Amino acid sequence: MHKIGIGVIGCGSIAELAHFPSIKQSENVELTAVCDIDEETAKRAKEKWEARAWYTDYEKMLKEDNLKAVIIASPPKFHCQQAIACAERGLHLLIEKPLAVTNKEAWDIVDAARENKVRLMVGCDRRFWPQNQWAKELIEEGVIGKVMMGRATMHEHVKFYQDNIAFTDFRLHPEIAGGSAVADTGAHAIDLLIWLIGSPVKRVTGIADRRVLNEERWGKCDDTAVIMMEHENKALSYVSCNRFSPVVSQFTELYGNEGTIFTTSDAQNPYQTAPLAVYTTKDYEYEQLPEIIRKYRWPQIFWAEDLITHPVKKRWVSIYPPREPNNYYYLCQHFIDCIVNDKEPLTKGEDGARAVEVMCAVFKSMETKGWVDLPLKEEVIPPYYQPNSLSTSGRG
Repeated sequence: MHKIGIGVIGCGSIAELAHFPSIKQSENVELTAVCDIDEETAKRAKEKWEARAWYTDYEKMLKEDNLKAVIIASPPKFHCQQAIACAERGLHLLIEKPLAVTNKEAWDIVDAARENKVRLMVGCDRRFWPQNQWAKELIEEGVIGKVMMGRATMHEHVKFYQDNIAFTDFRLHPEIAGGSAVADTGAHAIDLLIWLIGSPVKRVTGIADRRVLNEERWGKCDDTAVIMMEHENKALSYVSCNRFSPVVSQFTELYGNEGTIFTTSDAQNPYQTAPLAVYTTKDYEYEQLPEIIRKYRWPQIFWAEDLITHPVKKRWVSIYPPREPNNYYYLCQHFIDCIVNDKEPLTKGEDGARAVEVMCAVFKSMETKGWVDLPLKEEVIPPYYQPNSLSTSGRG
């Protein structure tokens, strides 16, 4: 099979930790070129990950003849211009979350992909953890009934990433990043919750503000965000994120009229001891249990208890899927599969744009002091953000 040539724009931390290793593990993919505005970073990425070429100008990189797709891992401010340039050259796209900073930028990317008939996928990696995919499968099977309430959180001090992983400090600058609690960590929580509930957001109210962190040390980005969403199917959901928590807390809760599901991926604690936990009020014989639950339903008292109790006893079932391969490996493989087999991505460009609309609606809600209907009727520019369509590549 002919190898698919992939280029990467932005050779910072997320490329280094996630995208480059995933490409390296893929047999039918070639890392054709890498691009970063910092020459040394681009050179280092080229040598370490065995790319054929390196660039500091992404427009020059796009002239590589054997490029088939591009991963955009630069700061959010640059996504729109870079994505449109790639789409116009007929290159398939995987863009790190958030898809863009403003709702207009996001839909401009979606429109460009449609017009040029290229696949557009958003790097919402949380959908690719097995526990979240299994949760989605159980919900679609009706194991917990109709999901009408949900909550997703991601509380993580900015220092964890910034002081240990990040190559640069762009995440501290809203004029480039667009935000932090709502746009960085919040992007994960919003997308995952909407996907699991399975219904688009109808209206939004919320707050995203800097209330805790020292501005001189950590910049002006919002460090606290709470978002209330009403979905088209009348479900209600809640997102909370902060960038000041001294320990990471991340979980998603789904409440149906016949059961409950909890998932987590980023951290464990005494309250969350399993990546996935399921409770259902439905009556099941052992052989009728969904395979995901049956495989992990270990006996509590007697090894044959589920065979002699009719129906099986109703209780929480804790599920521990393997951590490897990781979420980014699955994401990369899915992206390749979508290109090779002309498939619709699990995380479509439209999904990314709708998540950006929720983020922007939070800022609009703070202006109007009330609910904001979606889709937005105007472009909403987050505080301190400086759109610049003439900017060139950045790095993560």
